[in-house]
Amino acid sequence: MITTTSQQNPNGAATQLDELAAGVARLTKQVADLQQAQTERVRAGDGDDQPPLYSTVEEWVNTYLLPTFPRPVGEVAMSRWHWCEQWWRHDEAVTRLSALWYGWEQARLQMTGMLPWLRELDHQMPILYGDDGPFRNCAVSDDLGVAQHYSSPEVPAELAPENWWSWWD
Repeated sequence: MITTTSQQNPNGAATQLDELAAGVARLTKQVADLQQAQTERVRAGDGDDQPPLYSTVEEWVNTYLLPTFPRPVGEVAMSRWHWCEQWWRHDEAVTRLSALWYGWEQARLQMTGMLPWLRELDHQMPILYGDDGPFRNCAVSDDLGVAQHYSSPEVPAELAPENWWSWWD
């Protein structure tokens, strides 16, 4: 009959088991401490000192947004989706895309940050690409390779009368 080490020396096996349990307890505490520290860093905004993954909104749009969230441009079912290859010439588009980029850079640092960011993206995309969006008069390259860019006309506005805004002070 073959006897195992634990049968030969029950005290040695118990000691070994106690040492392993203590090691597991130490590692469990270390993991919990690291998770707590990470949570506190995120709450304190320490992720703010991380450099952006993309250095410009243009890099983010061309490298991440357009390849990750492609949209069929042109006639799609009952609506038309618009895009301008010179999107950077549309102030409204630059403002909306910059906001999405800044939000994405922050969201990527948080465990569930992408969930609210995706809701914001879902809200902004139809505005950007829609029939009334900043690209409404533009067209992407066609078979002849000709893209069309038209700046939206500025809307006229009158200046407010003198002291109109003084109630704000």
